[in-house]
Amino acid sequence: MSIEILLDKAWQELCDNDGRTSAAEHPDMRLISRDELSRFLVDASFKWKEARNHGISIEESRELDSGSVMGFFARGHYDRHKFAEACNEYTGADPYYDRRYVRPDDCRQEWWRTVPVSGEPGAVSYHNAEPHSRGAFAVTVTNVVDDHERKQTQRWIDSHHKGRAAGFAEGLNWALRQLDRINAEAGDELLRRYREHDKKSGAA
Repeated sequence: MSIEILLDKAWQELCDNDGRTSAAEHPDMRLISRDELSRFLVDASFKWKEARNHGISIEESRELDSGSVMGFFARGHYDRHKFAEACNEYTGADPYYDRRYVRPDDCRQEWWRTVPVSGEPGAVSYHNAEPHSRGAFAVTVTNVVDDHERKQTQRWIDSHHKGRAAGFAEGLNWALRQLDRINAEAGDELLRRYREHDKKSGAA
């Protein structure tokens, strides 16, 4: 329901009540109580939120040990674009700076089942399930936070490896320059062996 429709409905409700009309010189004004205003505002807020989240109830998926948010899910299969909008309405995430921000491509439809966590009374974890199997239920899910952290960790690892490789290359070049002055043949042999080793490592 749009705000305009809700406004018309609330206005008509006021007009239908006895004793709410104003003087002829103010035909567009009506008396309203504090409780009525509060109720109208609550209705407007609810309808506005419902329009933005498409009526989708978002839940958080959390890491079992740390309790950190990994992503979000909703029970049922929903359109990916609407689900993403519902997630962003739920979190208020900024599209440029917030790792919780969900895009349609981050979302997928799955089937889950609940499994009790051993040694944790009342705690359950969610596992993938065969569609329509016993205890299975449909979900729309995104692990956008966990995916972001995995990609960030992989970037750190790649950067570390590149740094080590660059440091080794600098050391090798320094050694070759020294050998070029001390023993050029030894330098050529060292370079040959390095290239041979590098070729084997690349093939592996």
